[in-house]
Amino acid sequence: MPEPFNWDVVIIGHWNRAILTPNGIAKRLFKLPEGTGIEASIPVNVFGPVQVKHDGIIVIVEAQRIVVATENPSYKALKRAMETACNALEDLPETPVFAAGFNVRFKIYEQEQPLELEEITQASLDTDLSDAGYEIISKGLTRRVRTKENIFKEGVLNLLILKEENNTFRIELNFHRDSNTVADLIKWLKISEEDLKKSVNEILKNASSLKLEEIEYE
Repeated sequence: MPEPFNWDVVIIGHWNRAILTPNGIAKRLFKLPEGTGIEASIPVNVFGPVQVKHDGIIVIVEAQRIVVATENPSYKALKRAMETACNALEDLPETPVFAAGFNVRFKIYEQEQPLELEEITQASLDTDLSDAGYEIISKGLTRRVRTKENIFKEGVLNLLILKEENNTFRIELNFHRDSNTVADLIKWLKISEEDLKKSVNEILKNASSLKLEEIEYE
């Protein structure tokens, strides 16, 4: 069974970190009453932004993007992350924005892999490099697709299949929309939990060569 990991929402824009302090995130994104306890983590020995966590949702504010991540990936948690991200867009509508996306990622470990996954990532280039004495550390393929029929017709799906050095496969689905209009990005992130789950499973089903069954993560 594919294992979900690192499901998150990303909004690209010029975010004001002087406003989006931990207290600002609590008020504007989590909509918490003043004085409500939150968890803020500061990176040690590395330069990086503060991570603010509340009720299983983690917010990271950088100069060019906001990341709203799920502590335990599931469709329900990702929907809550989308709602939190929409709060940022609605509360700070004057912020210049450029794109929004959400990411659904799975790992498949070696003992559970269908043979078809290995075949998909094979290429004659692998033999050329190996024969020349190079060690292939990872390999994969990407596809960017658009559909005229479903709720994602305004944006694109970026599909990545990657085989890593430890023989673990990663399957990543990035639902991405470019727009500098706040209303467009809010609409993109307002997908229902049911439609989100349906869309992911439709993609995996239509990519029949992956040999993956419908994935249910509540």
